[in-house]
Amino acid sequence: MALELSDTTIDHRGSSYSLSGGPTEWAITRAGAPIGHLVVKSSAGEEGEPVYTTRLVDGSIGNLEGTDWEQVVRGHLNEFDPEIADPTSDVPSAGG
Repeated sequence: MALELSDTTIDHRGSSYSLSGGPTEWAITRAGAPIGHLVVKSSAGEEGEPVYTTRLVDGSIGNLEGTDWEQVVRGHLNEFDPEIADPTSDVPSAGG
């Protein structure tokens, strides 16, 4: 599913995230704090759909990719938003 909006919001695990930019890169933020970027890796993957990946705040490429941009973003948030608790940790995060 292609992301055709320049600005959109995703609610995930009790927080609201903004995506802004496009058409090939969107900044991912929570309350103005940068969490990373959603980037079009390929405009037409094997099934003709755009393939998305993420880029971390430091500029390095994330390890997630896929054609479902929303799932790629949610996976990125689970991995890199400091407000989301690590599911393998017994210590709650500041937001959880």
